[in-house]
Amino acid sequence: MIVNSREALATLARALPLVLFRAGFFVAGGFMVLVLFGMLLFVARQIGGVRPVTAVLVALSALLGWWASGRVLQRYFLYRHRAAMLLCFSGRPSAAAGLAAAIKESKRLVPDHVRWAYLNGAARRALFSFTRGSKELAGPGNVHRPRGFSRTLDLLAVPPLSQAVLTLAFERGSAKGERSVREALALCFDYGQESRRMARAWLVFSAAGQFFLFLCLAFPNWFFFKSAGAPVWIGVLLAAVIARVLHQAFVTPLVLAGVSGSLLAETRDHIPDPKVCEKLTVLFPDQASENEH
Repeated sequence: MIVNSREALATLARALPLVLFRAGFFVAGGFMVLVLFGMLLFVARQIGGVRPVTAVLVALSALLGWWASGRVLQRYFLYRHRAAMLLCFSGRPSAAAGLAAAIKESKRLVPDHVRWAYLNGAARRALFSFTRGSKELAGPGNVHRPRGFSRTLDLLAVPPLSQAVLTLAFERGSAKGERSVREALALCFDYGQESRRMARAWLVFSAAGQFFLFLCLAFPNWFFFKSAGAPVWIGVLLAAVIARVLHQAFVTPLVLAGVSGSLLAETRDHIPDPKVCEKLTVLFPDQASENEH
């Protein structure tokens, strides 16, 4: 599968300050994981050596701390920068004035984490329903849907494609109300066949990038932990954690830029089908009444 690398880089350049800030934050988080593992191993050695039970407790403690801190950061910090990054991908003039302006504009459109989670969940539910073959969501011009392995890849590619839908919603108007998201979804269903194919290609690229990062870290860790007399599997586990952090820092923004850029280009100058937009209302859970005008 061939990805739209040039278009992805051009889209990524619109949000370069945010991407670099986000990458630096994740790299710092990776160093914190390394320090945490090192401290736990040092304490375990001081207590009486790294025995199998101790090693398991060290690994579980480090992973639990990493997961908990990640959830807290996502809830109070990371979602804001993801929303601002998608806003910059959309090419809105108000987000092109720099990092502070993009974050301020994202706060206006997505005021809190509850709204962010709601919009993401609604977009994913709609894409999952469409990919599984919902005839109610098919517009008159959309008759071809992949089957077999391609359909499985489409289901796996729903998360990045849902982010591209939010990018399109930002580009068309706002994400405050449901209408802009419904229109973006309708456009994706009717005219986004190439974008869905591109999302599958970027999914393969993302998986390959994750595996490559893991291999680059796993082999050195294996030799280091073996020579230090520590359990080798801890080094491999640590490599997997750091590879995930680096993947989020460098690969994920490129994937989102590639899928978003493809969907923006493919749906430009098209009009969403009002009937599909109306049908999409059932996939949005009841929220407090909001002004759509």
